Amino acid sequence: MFKYRPAEKEDCAKLAELINIASGGIMEYLFHDLVTGTTPVQVVARNLESENSPYSYRSAIVAAEESDVMGMALSFPSSYHKITNTMRNYFPADRMEHLRHFYTSRVEDSWLLDALCVIESHRRRGVGEKLISLTKEKAVKNGCRNLCLIAFADNALAIPFYKRTGFEIVERVELRGNDFIKHEGGCLLMNCEITN
Repeated sequence: MFKYRPAEKEDCAKLAELINIASGGIMEYLFHDLVTGTTPVQVVARNLESENSPYSYRSAIVAAEESDVMGMALSFPSSYHKITNTMRNYFPADRMEHLRHFYTSRVEDSWLLDALCVIESHRRRGVGEKLISLTKEKAVKNGCRNLCLIAFADNALAIPFYKRTGFEIVERVELRGNDFIKHEGGCLLMNCEITN
C-alpha cells in the first residue's frame, strides 16, 4: 500500500536518483565533471536540500511504501523553467546552448511537472496516475488551471500515458541527442487543462 505525502529532506538522495532517471540523460549531461569526486546525482541531492528554490524537496510529492520512496513528482510554476544567471555562471556555455530550446519551452502561467518517475518494479500499478492527479490538485491550489510537462518525443511508453491522463501536445522542442542524452527526435511540450 502506497502512502502519498510531501517529500521530506531525508528523501533528497532518492529524489535525485529518480530525477536522474526521469531526465533521460539531461542531468548527467549538465552536471558531469563539474564537481571533482562527486556524481551528478550527489550534486543534485545536495541542491534539493535547499528550501528557497523551486528545485527543492519541498516541490516534490512522493509515493512511499513504508519508508521507501518508490515514485515522485517534482513540480512548480512554469515561470521558473528557464536559464537563470546562476545557471549561466555555473554550467559551461556549450551545455546551456545545447539546452536553450528545452529551457525556453513552457506554457506560460501554468504549473510545470518538471520530473515524474516511478521505479520500474512499481510501474503499471497506478502510482504515476495518482502522482499526476495530486500534482493537478497542487496546481489548482496555487492558482493554475494548466499543467505542462516536457517529454522525449521517442518515449513510446510515456507519451501515450500522458495523453491518457489528459495531456495534449503543444509543440515540438528541439533537443539533439549526444553521449549523455540518448534520445532522437527532440522533446514534446505537452499541456493538460485542469477542468475539475
